[in-house]
Amino acid sequence: MGCAADGRGQDRVGRTPPLTSSNLVVVPGQGESSGEWVGVELREVEVFLALAEELHFGRAATRLRLTQGRVSQTIRALENEIGGALFERTNRQVSLTPLGARFRVGAQRGYEELHRALRDCRAAARNITSQLRVGYLPSMGNDVVTRIVGAFEQRHPECHVYLHTLHLRHSLDPEPALLAGETDIALCWSPGGDGRALETPRLVVGPVLEQVPRAVLAPDDHPLAKRSSVTLDDLADHVLINPSKSAPVQQRELWSPPVTPSGRPLRHTGEDIVGLTNRAELTADDVLTLVARGHGLHLTVATLLEHIPFRGLTLIPVTDLPPMALVPVWAASTENATFRAFAQAAAEAAKAMQRQQKTEH
Repeated sequence: MGCAADGRGQDRVGRTPPLTSSNLVVVPGQGESSGEWVGVELREVEVFLALAEELHFGRAATRLRLTQGRVSQTIRALENEIGGALFERTNRQVSLTPLGARFRVGAQRGYEELHRALRDCRAAARNITSQLRVGYLPSMGNDVVTRIVGAFEQRHPECHVYLHTLHLRHSLDPEPALLAGETDIALCWSPGGDGRALETPRLVVGPVLEQVPRAVLAPDDHPLAKRSSVTLDDLADHVLINPSKSAPVQQRELWSPPVTPSGRPLRHTGEDIVGLTNRAELTADDVLTLVARGHGLHLTVATLLEHIPFRGLTLIPVTDLPPMALVPVWAASTENATFRAFAQAAAEAAKAMQRQQKTEH
């Protein structure tokens, strides 16, 4: 699928519809001649491909940010349009029918070609800058960050990415660094499972690249260290390290809540990490050291010690906190085509990593 000189395509009667989820894409009919076509909505194809990959209506709905009923309704409409069942549904499992497997091959290919054409035309229509500064936190994992950045560089070799680590204080509040021009894009942890905690009128929050379960960091000899998991109520009898006094309340309380779901108060240190270390420019090692020295427990991501090993510490999964979301964030005032291209490449790289992990497990 190429890019025409004017960057547009025409439908069968010469009209030029904008490419949005509410408009129709044209897909060859199953078993029909090339002169007969079936009109299928792009959103229907997106829902079908998500369900074909997840094979679970609930997970597909969560991934698409739709209700489970909407996913079922969309699939039924698509099946009615095609004229046959695409999925076999039982109380225990969902599987593709032979017709569904056949449709998946063509739909996936057409969907990818459409996005590739859009990407190529948009890149041709807008200039990509020659350099981009991207900040990240070591707790995200160098392997994850490298693959995300590498995907963008492979797609846009004309743009050189300068990678640098962010100070820990920016993990809760990236806005000052972005508005001051210290970096172009900040890869941040957003508590709550999505990017809404970081949204402000002056920031743009990109797509969720990864969701990581929450855990509490504790010394190996702590009474909770042998537990397979804990709840926030289990933490009510222990002191948690205050992550920040200066961060916006929403971010701070989503990162380390003030109360448990049952209403019990959670105790935090009087001083935050800056006060406990007497350092303004913090690193993850500062927090790890505070926990190891017994100043308090720390709510973090479950993969922290995989990326930053520290002898004598352990992570205990917290079952009633939503996951932490990895998202790219940038200043709205400096947004350009390069930032958007990075976010798109990062999202596609993240999806590829997730598919690989599912295959390996």
